[in-house]
Parts: sequence; structure tokens; C-alpha cells
Amino acid sequence: MEEFASFTFIDPDYFEPLGRLPARSVYPDVLAPLLPEDWKLSRFDVWFQAHPERVALQPQGFKIHVSSTAAQAPEVLRRVARECFRAGVTFKFVADPVLLRFLNSKRYARGGSGKFVTLYPPDEATFLSLGEALHQATRELEGPYILSDKRFRDSKVVYYRYGGFVRMTRLKVDGTRSLLIHRPDGAAVLDVRTPYFQLPEWVKDPLPDEPEPEGDDSGLLNGRYQVLEALAFTNSGGIYKAVDQRTGRTVCLKEARPHTETWLGEGRTVDAVTALQWEHDNLQRLQGLPCVPLLIERFQEWEHTFLVTSFEEGEPLAHVRVSEDFILLTRMDDPRHVVRCCVAWRNVALRLLDAVVSIHARGLLVGDISPGNVLLDRTTGALKLIDFEAAQEHGKPSVFSVQWFNPGFRAPARRQVPMLEPFDDFYACGMLLYNLVCPTQNLLELDPKHPVFRMLDAFVDAGLPVQVRSIIQALLDGRVDAARQEAEAWTPSNL
Repeated sequence: MEEFASFTFIDPDYFEPLGRLPARSVYPDVLAPLLPEDWKLSRFDVWFQAHPERVALQPQGFKIHVSSTAAQAPEVLRRVARECFRAGVTFKFVADPVLLRFLNSKRYARGGSGKFVTLYPPDEATFLSLGEALHQATRELEGPYILSDKRFRDSKVVYYRYGGFVRMTRLKVDGTRSLLIHRPDGAAVLDVRTPYFQLPEWVKDPLPDEPEPEGDDSGLLNGRYQVLEALAFTNSGGIYKAVDQRTGRTVCLKEARPHTETWLGEGRTVDAVTALQWEHDNLQRLQGLPCVPLLIERFQEWEHTFLVTSFEEGEPLAHVRVSEDFILLTRMDDPRHVVRCCVAWRNVALRLLDAVVSIHARGLLVGDISPGNVLLDRTTGALKLIDFEAAQEHGKPSVFSVQWFNPGFRAPARRQVPMLEPFDDFYACGMLLYNLVCPTQNLLELDPKHPVFRMLDAFVDAGLPVQVRSIIQALLDGRVDAARQEAEAWTPSNL
């Protein structure tokens, strides 16, 4: 569902591209008193473009990107536009504040994130002079780091990369198109857009790297953590497996990039660093519970913030459900396999309820229970919950906690409430247990009127013990004690 988020802005029932989102006049109104008479302003895709009449773009070159938070975007646009008008350089900018928040959010692609304004200098001399003018005009401002670019000197908002100015594409076999640029010999090559700065082999960087300041060259984060591998990346930061050189313990590092945001929909966001601080505070409250990671520390390295916890060896239930010894869909005709699966399923159900009840006893509601953030140790049977940035103090309203969820794992009534209740967590538990049998919960988010048990009933008709259905039903109804009692009394071998 995450990869489809941008296609549901326009209509809840039909996928539409972001470019179809109607743009308000917020940013055009900033330009209206500044726009020269011989310039035009036009909308295309997710952008507005401002350009002088009778001036054509070069096909490729060094382009300048200016990043911005949504709060300071009008001022950034005003300052950048003035310099572009003076230099006669075409530029484009994100069409609407909602679109800018999405481009800065965790859900947006890392290679294209953060680019509020894009400028197209016609040659290297203009690139250098305009870049310097922008640097001086925005010196005290800060915005998201544009991962695909290099900073213009020490600016916090002005960046640059080499790439195409005019859209040149090649059709691929899957119907999508590759972006192209041309080498000096005229051959077309891919315009590679990576989440790190990369120049084509024939292009020289016009701004040499500044000397690195002297400091710790051990490669350790915070002087103690040696990263072993990256486990995941989003626009707001990565998750890393590392070794603590002080203790020898394997740990997990969770990163938050400043000025990137967690998207809640409809233009509502929470700063990634703030969300990481909330997770730190929530974990601190839960320390001592065996079902949550051990909190080690929070620190800042360079401009990024990191949260350090113990590394948990379990597998996400999203992986467990598709393992050969757990999957039911293709093995319903094997009674012994069904029994083994039901034994494992029952154990997960009881451990999950124990974990959630113990967290509730500390005064917190989890808020985001889904297959990706519940880990199972297949050897010991131990179960851990991770990702507590959306946890909410019981009885305390929180728009973030209510709106941050995995599609298909929230109770229908949660769409209209200001804060979570214990029922919301147990409903998610029910859907998680349903997901282990039949992972169709995301479809229920798209069509809330679809009969919830239609797919599960097909499994019951094929021989799945009815106790699975009734335990899930009890949790979706909020009858937690009934669900636990039935799970404890049930012996799955009695098929």
C-alpha cells in the first residue's frame, strides 16, 4: 500500500497521478508581484514553471535544486525567484504545499525527494554565479538534504547535480520510460538518479570538495558503533545493524534526517526527528518488558539523529507467514500440516496478547501493530514488538497516533476519532492473526464494505479449525478475554 499512497490523493476509489492534484494559488501568489512582464507561469505535472518568453532550455547541464520545509517555502520561493529573474534563468517549483510535504516525506522516493525549486542555468558560468547568489540569499535557511545532489559550498538549502533539462526518454519493455542524457559523442545514456551524488564520467565537478575537518576517522558512529549492514532505507533515514565496540553487543540503529517528515495524509506531517524522540520516550517507558527492545541511547552524528536499541534476531511476521512450514494456502489438503500451523498460530496469538496487555499496563497504546513490526524468534517462540514512534499515552489525544497505521489493520471507527483506545490495538491483533492465514487486509482498507471474513470462511470451509475464526472474531469485536480463553482452551491437534 505504501507505494500506492501518492495515487490516492485525488480520488479514494481510483488511482490518479500526483500531477492531477488541483493546485491552490499559495505559491503563484508569491510570484505575482515579482513576475516580469516578459515571463510566463504555467502548470505541468506536479510543478509550476516560470520562464522568459522566447528562451529555450539547453538539453542538459548542471541544474540547481533548492530545498525547503513547508513552513518557510513561500520565503524561499520569493528569494530564489528574485535571483532567477535577475539572471534570466528558467525555474520550476512544486505546485502546492501538500505536494511539497509529500516530496519531503518518508514515503517519497529518496532519489527525487526535497527538491522544492529546480533551476536551469544555460552554462557553467551562470551556474556558478547564480549558485553563489542563491547561497548568499538563503544563507540562514535550512531544508532537507537532497540525497541525489551535492551541497553548493556550505549551504543548507542550495544543491546541484548534472542531468537533463529537457525530457528525453527511451521506452522500456515494461511500458515505462528511462530518462536519457547525451555523451559528448552524441550517444544517449541513462540519466542516472541515485540517492547519492554521482556525475557522468565525462563531467568534471566545477566546485572541488572542501577539505574535511579533522576528527574521528575510525568510521564508528558516536565513537562506538560499527555498522555491519543497512536493513532498510526510507527518505527519512535508514535502519542499520551494528556492533557496539564498547560492549560487543549487536545493536540496531534507527536514523532520522532533519526536515524530512512522516506523512499522515491530507498535508499533515510530523518531523522525522520529533517522531524518533517520541519513540525514544515511549521505549524508555516500556523498559523491562521482555516484548520490547532494550533502549541503549539516542545521539546525533553530523546532522542526523540516531536511536540505538538491542538488535532482535526474530523474523517479522510478514516473513513468517510465507515460510514453507507456516503457509496454509497451498497445503489445506494436508491435515498434519494444518495442525502444525495451528499450533504455531495459537502460540503467536497468546504471546501477542500477553505482549500487548503488558504494554497497556504501562499506560501506552501501541497504535501500529502489523506484520512488519512484530518479530518472532522461531527457535524460542519469543515475540517482540518494534517501532514505537506512534505509541500513545492512554487517554491522551494524538493525531499522529491515530493516523499512523498500516492499511487494513485499523478499526473502521478509527477514521473519525481523536485518540486511540485499547480496542484499537486488539483489533489490530485480530487482523494480524488473520493475516497469518490470509494476507488480504490491505484490500479491506480500499473497500471497507467488503465482508471481512469472506476469505477466511473459505479456509474454514476447506478444513481450517473454526477456533481460528472465532478467536479473530472476538478480537475484532473487542472481546479480548473471550479470545484468550478460547485460545488457552483449544488444543489444535483436535481436528
